[in-house]
Amino acid sequence: MTIQKLSPILWTKNLEATIEFYTTILGFSSQSNFPNFASLSKGNAEIMFVLPQEEPAACKDPNDKAMFFLQAHLTGSIFIYMQGVDELWENVREKAFIKSSIEDREYLMRDFSILDNNGYEIVFGEDISNYK
Repeated sequence: MTIQKLSPILWTKNLEATIEFYTTILGFSSQSNFPNFASLSKGNAEIMFVLPQEEPAACKDPNDKAMFFLQAHLTGSIFIYMQGVDELWENVREKAFIKSSIEDREYLMRDFSILDNNGYEIVFGEDISNYK
């Protein structure tokens, strides 16, 4: 048995805005678009987005659409390993909401994190263990 790839599927309120953010700001390509669904990739990283089709269990009033999917919920972050993290940092630092600036970390990664248009935290990091 071999695991080939991890591709999270995340909810979004606005699929068009999400496609625009990932393609314009981060340089992802839109691989497939179906009604209410998009697959976005760059290199070996793939993230899929979908418009929720059913009321979430946490919805206070199923008849109140204003309460439907109030915000993105992810208890952690999505970490994307890459090479050339400084180049990406220069390309996005003025275009995205920065959660943490680029820095060499004690866990031997050089990384930074942003919030995407949905509020999901995306971390881009480069292994620097060979440089220390």
